[in-house]
Amino acid sequence: MAKPLSLLVKHVSPEVVEAAKARAEQEVFEWRLARLREQLDLSQVELATLMGVSQPSVANLEKRGTEIKLSSLKRYIEAMGGKLTIDIELPDGQHVGMSC
Repeated sequence: MAKPLSLLVKHVSPEVVEAAKARAEQEVFEWRLARLREQLDLSQVELATLMGVSQPSVANLEKRGTEIKLSSLKRYIEAMGGKLTIDIELPDGQHVGMSC
């Protein structure tokens, strides 16, 4: 019988667990960025044309995940007709929004 993930994780070093969490967060970000484009029925080629870049450049932006430059993300979002805003959560739980 298969063991629950919570039991298996207890036997793995904390460093390995943290690295896996970080990688998972990056993959989720990458998926969400591509999903935004797909929700607007845009292909990478179409978005590249709107941005004035090549299709491989769009693919690279989507694969960079959390390592993407803020200026590149802004261009990506604006090419789809959107506006990039940032929500900052302070230690006390307060949120501060910023438009880019």
